[in-house]
Amino acid sequence: MKRSIKHKIYNRTSEIRFDLLVMIVISVFCLSLSSCQENKRKENIEKVIKEWAGKEIKFSEKLFCTYMGNDTTCVDLTAKIYKILIYVDSIGCTSCRLNLNQWSKFILESDTAFIKKPEFLFFFQPKNKGEKDIILTLREYRFRHTVFIDKENETYKLNKFPANSNFQCFLLDKDNKVLLVGDPTSNPNIWILFKRIIKEREVSEFTTKKGGKFTSLLGKSTYFATILTKKESRQKNTLN
Repeated sequence: MKRSIKHKIYNRTSEIRFDLLVMIVISVFCLSLSSCQENKRKENIEKVIKEWAGKEIKFSEKLFCTYMGNDTTCVDLTAKIYKILIYVDSIGCTSCRLNLNQWSKFILESDTAFIKKPEFLFFFQPKNKGEKDIILTLREYRFRHTVFIDKENETYKLNKFPANSNFQCFLLDKDNKVLLVGDPTSNPNIWILFKRIIKEREVSEFTTKKGGKFTSLLGKSTYFATILTKKESRQKNTLN
């Protein structure tokens, strides 16, 4: 009976934490939108987040990898507990959309920010012979990281990613299930959420092994209220 009650409490707590996380992510995105009053826009964001949370990402075997334009061995997709998947097609300005300089900073920060560094998985789908442009972009920005080239767009076919490029970046767990969706290069607050989720899970895992209890900061609105109001405060100061 006690176990049943605890199980119900745990499920309810998880639901509350997830709902809070959805609200936080919506707020983060809305801070970067000019028409946040549009309820339809908020509803669309919430729909994407809830649809993808917990969904397993599937990977094709019909891929090859390149490092600075040279063929190389692909990274082991099962080696890391946490992965950050970035999907990019070559429609439009690849270098503009990809923001390689910012990703390089995130990768460098990850070397010291986490106990278990996440793997950054860049998937490029070169359309209309865009592979050459991708290679040139990688070399131009001296992006020293292995990337996947998906000529047949198998990764998209298996997963049907959202059309909005802001939702084509995913934080994954060891089972390739989505923990959070959002592009941190378009909004630094998303990167803060990525880091917080990984760190909390690391602390939770360590604490559980030691037989202790862990309280998530996702259950404490103060921390995120601070994050979400920083930009608002700067905007008010500018207006004043």
